[in-house]
Amino acid sequence: MLRGGGVLGLSALASAGLAAAPASATAPASAAGPASAAGPASAAGPRSKSAVHLVPNYRPSQPQGWYQVPTIGGHVAKKDFAHNGKSYRIGLLSFDQPGDSPHPVYLDVPSDPDIAFKQHLSEAFDEHYSFRYMGGFRGRNEFDVQSYSVALMKPSEQSPDLACGADMYVVYRPDRRRGDPGPYDNLQWIQVVKSLGPPLDNLWRANPFYAYGGLTSINGHSLVNYYDAPMLGVGGPMGANIQFKAEVFLVQDTGRKDSAGKGVINVFGGIKWGWRLEEVTA
Repeated sequence: MLRGGGVLGLSALASAGLAAAPASATAPASAAGPASAAGPASAAGPRSKSAVHLVPNYRPSQPQGWYQVPTIGGHVAKKDFAHNGKSYRIGLLSFDQPGDSPHPVYLDVPSDPDIAFKQHLSEAFDEHYSFRYMGGFRGRNEFDVQSYSVALMKPSEQSPDLACGADMYVVYRPDRRRGDPGPYDNLQWIQVVKSLGPPLDNLWRANPFYAYGGLTSINGHSLVNYYDAPMLGVGGPMGANIQFKAEVFLVQDTGRKDSAGKGVINVFGGIKWGWRLEEVTA
């Protein structure tokens, strides 16, 4: 979750009341319910190159367990709006996907040179941690994406400027028969972004982990999830064309030390996602 530098996080969303659905749409079962009907593979074995690791499974707004604001919910790919006499469009990044309603993109390892995930992580924490990239998952359907939508945040007393952005909510569903790490295996997330603020999204803490993800409880149901909802002000110092792009990876703090005395962190599969604000001209 990004803070400062003109980037508004979950607290700003909460103060603006940006709940996309009433409480009746936030049934606890949606947080702990079954994954997509595609289901995991029926037999254990080595990871297949054709395995599906990310399942778009968009649901109504629901609690996410890390903050009082619920998810935006659904899959809204773009919005057009007017502000101070100008026309704008906020839209999800396609990452070369066909059509006009793109999904997040699954990654076995960090790959976007513009984000430079490995570089920024190494520069910040190589002195204290050893990052071991595991090449993704062996199972199927691990990332259950339940919200990926753009949004507008109207001005309020707490936030006097119009802001826009997007959210992403993911539930991790391990395929234990194929050797995926389990929910109680000390799982965390690491996110690196290309936008305003520092690239490593860890709230300047003494560890690289993203603050709004991992093992949590939602109305009595324990699960591993991740939530982010970065918002940027419209018409501020960044001008009309603003872009947010991120790679976020599920990781395991093993609790072990390597031969150099550094903490060992296993990096499994991840997701690339993002959005762009553009001024629309005739």
